[in-house]
Parts: sequence; structure tokens; C-alpha cells
Amino acid sequence: MSPKVSDAYKEEKRAAILEGALHCFTEKGFQATKVEDIVRHLGMSKGAIYGYFASKEDMYIQMSNGRMDAMVQSLHEQFKNMPGATDRIRFLFGRFRNQSLDEIRKWMTFHLEFMLYASRQPALVDTLAAYSNKAIQLLREIFEEGKRTGECRQDLDENAATYLFWAVRDGLALQFLLDGEAADYGRYLNEAEQMVLRYIGNASS
Repeated sequence: MSPKVSDAYKEEKRAAILEGALHCFTEKGFQATKVEDIVRHLGMSKGAIYGYFASKEDMYIQMSNGRMDAMVQSLHEQFKNMPGATDRIRFLFGRFRNQSLDEIRKWMTFHLEFMLYASRQPALVDTLAAYSNKAIQLLREIFEEGKRTGECRQDLDENAATYLFWAVRDGLALQFLLDGEAADYGRYLNEAEQMVLRYIGNASS
């Protein structure tokens, strides 16, 4: 087997393990899931899984980082055709609206449980901070560029704006974690979008 095929096989196997781990994490919860559960679900040996991942924490971290890296890369590519900060903010809210409430609840529950678990382990706190900083940096760049072009108000604190943006988006999702109608969630996202645009200095529709 050529090295290229071998690398492709390893990546396919790694992705399959992460998919199986995600299934177990969302079904039983991160803390309740044991590596043995993932082994049974996949029909693989424990040794084979440990050949790719050091622990279930490692699985979560690589899974989350993979999703975040893919999202950031995709947005950077799409932003090339959107020179304005307002267009980019509107695009982000459009992506939020296109996510089903069921999907949001699944991922929010998944991430919240791990965050609580990691909060008691300093090494994991640092890892989560690095993960979150990727999304924070993406927004900060939008606001910084908006100030340079005059699209955002010049007294805008881009760091505060970045944290407030994610607080609004994640806070709204958290309010709908257990119940609530998708129509209401979408309506509140529309209001949140206008609120953010007014805050950064552009409330035009």
C-alpha cells in the first residue's frame, strides 16, 4: 500500500472513531461515556482506538478543533467576497438562522457538559481557551476592519464588541436549550442581528 493510500486510510479511520465518539457522547453524556462504550459501538479494539487518541478528552478536543478550524476556514473564504463588516455580520446571522434548533441543542449540551468537566482541570481550561480564541479572533478582525473603513464607529471597542457578539448568540441559544419554538428563536435572532448592527454603528436594513 502506498504512503498516500495509507494516510487516507488512517484519516478515514480517525474520522470514524470521532463519529462514533460523538454518537456516544451525545447519547450518554461526556462524563458517563467510557472508552469501552465507544469500543462497543464501533466494534473496534481498545488498542486500535488508543492508536489514534490518547483519551476520550483527546477525542473531544480534536473533534471540536476540527469543526472550529473548518468553520473559520470556510468563513474566511466566503468573506473574501464580502468586503464590508455589515455584510459579514449579516452572513453570520444567516448561518445561525440556518441551523436547526435541534442541532443547536445537541451541540450546546455537548459543549456545556465538557466545559463544566474541564473547569476543574487546568490543562483542559487552557485547551478550551485556545479553541474559543479562534472564534473570538474571527470576529475581532471583522470589527477592526470595519473601523478602518469607517463602517463601524471609531469609538467601538472591538474586544468588547467581540465578546458581546458571542454572548448574545450563545446566550440566546442557551435560553432555548430545554424548550421553546424554532419560530421564536429565529425571530429573536433577527432582533439580535439588528441590535448588534446598531451597537457597532450601522442599523441600516
